[in-house]
Amino acid sequence: IGSNSIRLVVYEGLARSPSLLFNEKMLAGLGRGIVSTGKLDPEAVTRSMEEFRRFRALSDQAGAEHMYVLATAAAREAINGPDFIHRAEDVLKTEIRVLTGRQEAYYSALGVISGFHPANGIAGDLGGGSLELIDINREAIGDGITLPLGGLRLQ
Repeated sequence: IGSNSIRLVVYEGLARSPSLLFNEKMLAGLGRGIVSTGKLDPEAVTRSMEEFRRFRALSDQAGAEHMYVLATAAAREAINGPDFIHRAEDVLKTEIRVLTGRQEAYYSALGVISGFHPANGIAGDLGGGSLELIDINREAIGDGITLPLGGLRLQ
């Protein structure tokens, strides 16, 4: 659950390279206006809840045994973020983990390491509400930072 989009990805099994069964993204725009209001966009919240119902049904239909849901900057920073997360957990019937900015950076680094050998440099992840930067030195992951920059924030 990002500041700009929400995504459902269904994989077959847990492996280093699991088979992708389904991948869909919806541009929700939850973080639109958060800089001026401090809140998630109300229309985007409504659209997201509808999409979460559909995502739950698709996951069930695909036979998904576990659902892991992560939320990022907008849900973390918005005044109404905790209420949004609670409502989404009810709809999705699973716990949602709200990542810190450092956790977002760390997971970005893991993605780089899994695709580039050897990985060496600064990895950046620009989203709708934040920019994460983290140092990677081969397999060693440094401390990441998060900055309040993103596609929706800069509009």
